[in-house]
Amino acid sequence: MTPVEKYKGILLKRCDKFIIGDVNGGKVIQAETLIINNLNIIKEKHNNSIICYCSIKSPQSAIISTICKKYGIECNIITYKTIEPNINLSIAQKNGAKIYGVKVAYDAVHKSYAKKYFPDSFLINMGFVDGTVIESIIDEVQNIPDELDYLVVAVGSAMNFIGILKGLKKYDKRVKKIVGVYVGRKPFDTIKKYYDGDIKYEIVKYRKPYSTSININNYFFDPIYEAKAYDWLMMNVDISKSKCLLWVIGKRNMDEKNIEEINYFRLKC
Repeated sequence: MTPVEKYKGILLKRCDKFIIGDVNGGKVIQAETLIINNLNIIKEKHNNSIICYCSIKSPQSAIISTICKKYGIECNIITYKTIEPNINLSIAQKNGAKIYGVKVAYDAVHKSYAKKYFPDSFLINMGFVDGTVIESIIDEVQNIPDELDYLVVAVGSAMNFIGILKGLKKYDKRVKKIVGVYVGRKPFDTIKKYYDGDIKYEIVKYRKPYSTSININNYFFDPIYEAKAYDWLMMNVDISKSKCLLWVIGKRNMDEKNIEEINYFRLKC
């Protein structure tokens, strides 16, 4: 389990301290769980090969390639073809992944290429909700305080948020107010589909768009996600009178310095 730490009058659940190679956070926990649970299938039925399709901005390429390297699995990645430096694709390339650039930036196109050119590989896209991925985060709830006034979570795809809600029930944690601060697409339908429990929560939209970074001067706040949730907490809650915990899901690799040049492999038609 990742630790809970005190920080400027609040508590932080530090999932960013789950680190493998160059990646960290709840998404890494989820990816490793997904691959461990399917390891025999990947080896026996999919030629020990994974095909991952993801957006150019997603940390998924770095995360999946890292887990594949750890478990000795061949990793292939399909994404939008770019000539711009990209830290996550550089990490993937360093991990031994083969990267295939596609001229269209839509997931549906990437998925179509993945199925057409890698029909025997195990298909992964962690941008979409999966039951196994959700379940992987439940036990991380075990070491947060038994009683809280506020639990605030940054919400993207909502996979972590749903797992946290299930964990609160499993470990009988009593939280007066649970707030998911979403910064991208609306998560309501996803949460409704995958969470049918009775724990009450509130979903609020952050005041600035997804693409806007919030500069919080601390290395563990992702400027797109956690920094916005932290900002919402500071603006809306009197932390001097409340016991608050902010769930730090993890931080993407942001450092573009000294990035190696990406060499793309074209798909063979």
